[in-house]
Amino acid sequence: MNFQDFLLKLWESFIGNIIEYTLFVAPFFVIFWWLFKKKFQAIRIQEMPRATTHHFQHDLKHTVQTLLIFAVMDVTLLYLQSKGYTFLYNNIEQYGWTYLVISFTVVLFLHDAFFYWTHRAMHHSKLYSFFHRVHHESTDPSPLTSGSFHPSEAVVENALQFILPFVMPLHISVILAWQLFDILNNILAHLGYELYPKGWVKMPILKYKTASTHHNMHHQLFNGNYALYFTWWDKWMGTEFKDYETRHEQIFERKNIKKSSEGLYSLTVVDINQEANDAFSIQFGNVPTVFRDFSAGQHLTIKVNIKDEILYRTFSISSIPNTDNFLTLTIKRIKGGKVTNFIAENLKVGGSLEVTAPSGQFFLNPEPANQKHYVMIAGGSGITPIYSMIGTVLKFEPKSKITLLYANRNANSIIFKEKFEKWTKDFPDQLEVKHFLSEDENPKNAIKGYITKVSLEEIINQHSKTKLDFYLCGPEMMTNKLIEDLMYLGIPTEKIHRELFLITTQNQTSNTQKAQVSAKVFGKIYQFETQEGKTILQSGLNQNIPLPFSCQSGLCGTCKMKCTEGKVTLQNNQVLNEKDIKEGYILTCQSFSQSNKISIQN
Repeated sequence: MNFQDFLLKLWESFIGNIIEYTLFVAPFFVIFWWLFKKKFQAIRIQEMPRATTHHFQHDLKHTVQTLLIFAVMDVTLLYLQSKGYTFLYNNIEQYGWTYLVISFTVVLFLHDAFFYWTHRAMHHSKLYSFFHRVHHESTDPSPLTSGSFHPSEAVVENALQFILPFVMPLHISVILAWQLFDILNNILAHLGYELYPKGWVKMPILKYKTASTHHNMHHQLFNGNYALYFTWWDKWMGTEFKDYETRHEQIFERKNIKKSSEGLYSLTVVDINQEANDAFSIQFGNVPTVFRDFSAGQHLTIKVNIKDEILYRTFSISSIPNTDNFLTLTIKRIKGGKVTNFIAENLKVGGSLEVTAPSGQFFLNPEPANQKHYVMIAGGSGITPIYSMIGTVLKFEPKSKITLLYANRNANSIIFKEKFEKWTKDFPDQLEVKHFLSEDENPKNAIKGYITKVSLEEIINQHSKTKLDFYLCGPEMMTNKLIEDLMYLGIPTEKIHRELFLITTQNQTSNTQKAQVSAKVFGKIYQFETQEGKTILQSGLNQNIPLPFSCQSGLCGTCKMKCTEGKVTLQNNQVLNEKDIKEGYILTCQSFSQSNKISIQN
């Protein structure tokens, strides 16, 4: 085979790999991630989707590289076979049917062991960036992720199929069956949906075959569940996530979780802890997966009945996603705060609260491959979503660094003070905390005063602007001023993420036309009429229509619905982007009807 023939064979093999990849991967992606994703939502492993177009494009680009490398290795192997250097054979009678079956079994066991140890090695800090970082770009994997590797990892992935024909006799059908088994297993491992049935993880013998949840957890939680085909290496080496079986079983138990007609969950309180002067944390135990699988920074809305008055309030989640089987809300009592004071005085361990599923546009999804520098800025109880974000980065982004600027009145009002002290000791090279106290005259280990432009400028001058991401949560006046300062200092708006706290009430009204509204909420259709000077949400709630909502200030996104008929105007919007608006999405809490008929759905 001369060089020209080699290139021709390489091209044919590469095109063949692309066709094979498309035939296997495309149907799974189209069915589960496009056409019928709502139908299969019940068996989605991660209830809160994180994969975006960016991840799909990234996976496809690197898959093409992978298929080219596989083609080079395959053509080289075929060339060496033609020279008689391998033990590949075509006649089954040469070694018999028994050996054929045994050899297929042996290669699966060898490949499983080879994959476990090389995969685990590639997670070592000195090897990770060069080998495995590309594959872990997707924390919510799709079938497209199954072939997305760095070129160096692609060589490792295909190494055993290249080496074994030089070591042991293998019939060509064994190679083909091995490749087919590997491709299908790889697709199911990255499918994002659990096709293995309920009880699989507890069935004799079958439980040792990895279910889709097994590898999906690896992409979510990073250090663990390294296996390919079988679970025993993880079990023997103690690297299997302890709640693997529980997570698999909970996928099939979701349908049994009861929700109210408003779509609210009832959660039981297992612990209440004092965090600072007027701040306390409520811990809910044994929660559904949606409350462990949320994005750090998100919030939920609680419903309380105070002397027959139904009130709703929104609180950020302070627990860290995908760590423990519980949910934590950290709440600060507010002077004159009807709901916060009621909860503080009346909620006890063993009691329950009705809450919505996590939501919100202020969030952080970790990518284990990231090497960012986060600047977290919080004021008072605005620390609750920031605390969740910091814990998430520390656990899932080992190469990223964090600087926290935290403003309070005095040392006694610092929420999570002891926890931050522990984190700075445990992660000295990753986390820096700067406290700002406005009322303490001689603060210990803190800065007297407020977070200012000078504070921001010091950080920006120490680091490259392109590597800094800013997350702010605190009083509106504080965050507005600091955002102005950041923009003045040259930080692009896309690098600034803000969640408002202590939102000022908006009393502005807008001209509105009376309209008949048809609202599809949780699959049920409601009809109502808008009221003079009232938003669609206010009009609906006044008529007992269970429209989803939370902050009612156009900031959280809970009331986001799609307007499929009619026209509205938005009084305020800090949630919807251009794409949302083009697709017809509105915020009902800020929407005033401008046509006599409106149809909306969630």
